[in-house]
Amino acid sequence: MSKLYSNEEVQQILQRASILKQDRYVSREELLEIAAEVGVSAETLQQAEQTWLNQWDAMQKQAVLMSRRRFGFKLHLIPYVFVSVFLVLLNLSTTPHYFWSVYPILGWGLGVTIHGACVYRNWNAMATQ
Repeated sequence: MSKLYSNEEVQQILQRASILKQDRYVSREELLEIAAEVGVSAETLQQAEQTWLNQWDAMQKQAVLMSRRRFGFKLHLIPYVFVSVFLVLLNLSTTPHYFWSVYPILGWGLGVTIHGACVYRNWNAMATQ
């Protein structure tokens, strides 16, 4: 069974489709008009908009926090790699028969691994929820 649309309904549907097709922004006035057409009150729309804005703000703050955490991890990883290479070269040039550099590399590597896991698996965010 197919639905029949009035001329006004067709116009409204096509107007909405054209808004979506143009991929343009919808003004607050247009949003209020669309909400009124579908039976949503201005107060309900305002509450929904405020909720959405709060969620958007929280997502933006989370994105900034994750960016900072990733940057902090890179600041930890880069010196680790360079110091590890230096330690291996120093070890090979001074005492090639005993590979002592593996101990600080493994110890520091454990810290770098845990740091990376906390950043990229988002364990810190799960613990704060």
